[in-house]
Amino acid sequence: MKYIYASIQKQKLNDIEIIFIDDNSKDNSPQIIKNLMKKDKRIIYLKNKDNKGAFYSRNRGVLFSSGEYVLVIDPDDLILNNILIKAYEISKYYDLDILQYYVLRGSYINNTIWKRNKYKSGILVNKEVKDVFFYSVTRTLWDKLIKREVFIKGINFMEKQFQREKYLVHSDDTIFWGIINSANSYGFLEQIGYFYNSENPTSTIHRYFVPDFINDIFHSLFATLKYYYFQTEENEIEKNFVGYKFFYEKIYKLYNNSINLTKGFNYIINVLNLYINCKFINETAKKNLTDFRNTIRYIKSKNDLLREKKTNKFYSSLEFN
Repeated sequence: MKYIYASIQKQKLNDIEIIFIDDNSKDNSPQIIKNLMKKDKRIIYLKNKDNKGAFYSRNRGVLFSSGEYVLVIDPDDLILNNILIKAYEISKYYDLDILQYYVLRGSYINNTIWKRNKYKSGILVNKEVKDVFFYSVTRTLWDKLIKREVFIKGINFMEKQFQREKYLVHSDDTIFWGIINSANSYGFLEQIGYFYNSENPTSTIHRYFVPDFINDIFHSLFATLKYYYFQTEENEIEKNFVGYKFFYEKIYKLYNNSINLTKGFNYIINVLNLYINCKFINETAKKNLTDFRNTIRYIKSKNDLLREKKTNKFYSSLEFN
C-alpha cells in the first residue's frame, strides 16, 4: 500500500483524486490509508461492507470518481516515469478514449524484471477500436488511461448485456469488453508506465486450482464470446483466427488446470460449438477447434464416469448390513 502511494506521489500531475477501495480487508490496510489521509487531502477512502471482488470494487471507484480520466492500479503494483502527466497530455491532445502504455513485469521477491511486448502503435478510431479486443492489445485495465465517461458507458453496457451473469473474477476482460464497445478512439504511448508484480502470493493468478475461481472465469468468457459471436455474424466481419487465438490464449491454460470441473468443460464446449459453426472460421482453425472440443469431451466423459463410481461407492457404504 505504501509503495503504491509513493509511486503516485512522485508523479508530476498533482490535481488528481486518489481513491482507495477497501474490499472488506482483514489486514491493517484501513489504518494505513487513514494515516495517509491526514497528510494528503486528495485521498478518498471507500470500504465495501462485504468482500465483492475486483470487478465490483473497481466499478464502484470509477462511479464515485469525478475526474475526466481514470487510471486503475492494483494493490501490489506501481506506476512509473511520470506516466500520469504524459498519458493525460497525449489523451487530451488527441481526444483519446483509451491510451495504452508499456508495462514492466517482474517480481519484488526475486528482483527480476522483463519488458512487455508492444502490440500496436499510432491511433485507432471507430471500427478499428472494436476489432482489437481479441488481438493486438492487452485486455487489462491497469496499463491504460481511460476516459471516465467511456469507462462508465462500459459498465452500463456490461450490466445491460449480461445482467444475469456473475463476475467475481476475470474482471479485466469482462469490463474491458464493455469499454471497447463504448470507445471511438484508442492510442498507444511507447513508454513504460507501470510495474506489474507477477509473483504476489495473494494475487488471483495463483488461484487456478480453485474450482469456483476457474468456473467463474469460464462463465465470463462464455458470456463475452457468445455475445461477440452473434455480433460478428450479424455484421459479417471476417476474422479467421478471432475465436481460435482467443481460446488458445485464455481457455487452454485454464482447461489444463480444471480436469475435475464438469461445469467448466460445458462452458468451453458451448463456446467451441459456436465458433466451429461460424462462417468466418477457416477450415484449419475449425479442425483444430473440433479436435480441441473432442479432447475435452473425452476427458469430461472419463471424469463423469469416475465421479459416478465415487458416488456409487459412497452410497454403498451407507447401506445397512
